[in-house]
Amino acid sequence: MATLNEIAYNIRNTASGGVASDDTDISLRQIKFMVHYHRANLLLQYTDNGKKVSNSCFQVDVINPKSNGVILNDFVGFNENRAVRSIAYKDDTSVDSSYEPLPIIQNHDRMFVNNSRFMKGASKKIATLSDRKLYIWEGDSTVGSGVVEVNAVFSNPTLVSSYVDDDTTQYPIPEELITPLVGNVLKQEFSALLGVPSKTPNDQADENTPQKKQ
Repeated sequence: MATLNEIAYNIRNTASGGVASDDTDISLRQIKFMVHYHRANLLLQYTDNGKKVSNSCFQVDVINPKSNGVILNDFVGFNENRAVRSIAYKDDTSVDSSYEPLPIIQNHDRMFVNNSRFMKGASKKIATLSDRKLYIWEGDSTVGSGVVEVNAVFSNPTLVSSYVDDDTTQYPIPEELITPLVGNVLKQEFSALLGVPSKTPNDQADENTPQKKQ
């Protein structure tokens, strides 16, 4: 595993030939944005052939629900909400209280689920997702208090509440995908942005050969 800073510095040092340069127009902040973007694309490709999303990709974001819904940080765009592993709720923030896993229901199915025999007479809460908003429901009313844990694969891992900093938090990607991630950023971003073709051995030899006077 590696931190975001380790990945970003690796990319910058590789692009500059191992020598940190102050002349480059590419900042670490820009590189980190590229890393987030290519991580999401790489994870989508990684799971296209049926592979499960690695546990190392998931993070926990702690949020406070609102009666009119709460906007979530963006998820990686897997089909059928596969980026969201679980949503859990507890009534307050006290240490003694425990989280209760909630069923994640499509918003258009909520009325059917509420009226089903499985929910009859129960005070169970459910979670619905709609247009990046999370709603916690109890019967026909939304819940505007308590605490929610969202366990998911987020597009920008640094925005998640459990993320500490770029120096110490392990970047959420499987270790075997770090090298392809670095390679994709260098190939798809730096070759175009820097616009400096690498010198071949023949080019270098030509430069070192004394030029004849005309």
